[in-house]
Amino acid sequence: EVFGGARGSPLPEHFALITTFPTAEHAQAYNYTFCTLAVLPRQHTSSLHPELFLSTNDNSVVIVDAATASIVDVDCRASIPSPIMSMSFAPNGRFLACFTQTFILTVISSTFETKVLDFDTSEGSSSLPQQMKWCGEDSVVLHWKNLGVLMVGPYGDWLRFPFDNMNNNKGGNLHIVPEIDCCRVITDDTVEILQRVPPDTMSLLRIGSVDPSAMLLDAADAFEAGGSNADEAARTITRTGMLTEAIEVCTEAATRELDVAMQKRLLNAASYGMQFSYKSDEGGGDETKDDYYFEEGGGAKTIMGTKETVAANNDELNPSPPRMLPSATAHKFVAA
Repeated sequence: EVFGGARGSPLPEHFALITTFPTAEHAQAYNYTFCTLAVLPRQHTSSLHPELFLSTNDNSVVIVDAATASIVDVDCRASIPSPIMSMSFAPNGRFLACFTQTFILTVISSTFETKVLDFDTSEGSSSLPQQMKWCGEDSVVLHWKNLGVLMVGPYGDWLRFPFDNMNNNKGGNLHIVPEIDCCRVITDDTVEILQRVPPDTMSLLRIGSVDPSAMLLDAADAFEAGGSNADEAARTITRTGMLTEAIEVCTEAATRELDVAMQKRLLNAASYGMQFSYKSDEGGGDETKDDYYFEEGGGAKTIMGTKETVAANNDELNPSPPRMLPSATAHKFVAA
């Protein structure tokens, strides 16, 4: 079916796939209406066919199997006491984020057996969010106009990110694009990446950390500053048998770091540690995976990406994908 055109001013054509699912008959038979829908991709279903999740106005969800057109009511009324107005699946398909009519964000397993989170947003807003997306696999990002972006973590921890062009009545646009391990917030002026701090980075940079990788980073910084006890600190880590792990953590943290200066600092720490425990069968390669651009036509357009995002894009079955190359900065540093 093709849709478009309105009162002498034609709109761009929109295409819709009209299915033969008996959802209307099912709703009429059980006397309810549908509020919103979400599709669980086939790679996450037991039948290897997509499943359509439809929320109902009587506080439940029905699942339609795309292969058999069978409809099952999961009867989640006890765990979700108001109609679901928006739904979004996590990238791994294991969890479903639901925003209810009473302004509660509920995260529940896609089988509706385990509720992970209830988060009340009514104190901040009395309206439904314009967008609700996942940021990686363990946090949900919501957007309200004039309020900014709210990131909610797995234990109810939250962060709010105001965006100037959305808060000064300019009427700017904002779009949230989920990625496999983060999300992009795209406005009229900027593209920003929101990502939960990776575990390796937390163990390295947490205040007062005594992790071997943090000790190695401190030793490398002291060496760069000309400290006389830097080598002894590195040898102390070697005597604990944790130097190899510290090197690997520094390298892995560098692949997940978006700031080039911090990438160099972490890789310097890994390189410094390898002077005390060099492993000829490891190293090299991964440290270039975090700062990338897409090469298009005759020029390069800079698009920052995380390690997992780049790997996922390279793995997709695309007949003519853009070539993804290390940035000049990362390439120059590794070559040195």
